[in-house]
Amino acid sequence: MYSYLLEELSKTIGARMLIEFEYQGSMYVVEPHLLGRNHMKQDCLLAWVVSGKGAADKLKGSWYTFMLTEITMVKPMEQRFTKHRPGYDPYESSMSRIYYRI
Repeated sequence: MYSYLLEELSKTIGARMLIEFEYQGSMYVVEPHLLGRNHMKQDCLLAWVVSGKGAADKLKGSWYTFMLTEITMVKPMEQRFTKHRPGYDPYESSMSRIYYRI
């Protein structure tokens, strides 16, 4: 399951596809930009939150780092995004290793 998630997220980043998933009980729609490992050795997804329900609604229009171990029900969407959001850093300093990025 975990390697499937890494592969699926890498594909959506490369294709610049929006994805929907559940994270800690809330549904999110995000623009995935970077997949990597943080300094605490946790695999993460850095994404721009487009919309969501529950706690996700408070994060709309901002960056958030999602721990991959907490992401479930991943669904790539047909909609694509074309631009980088403000504040995007492809060399994100919170990551000790970057697997895939825009």
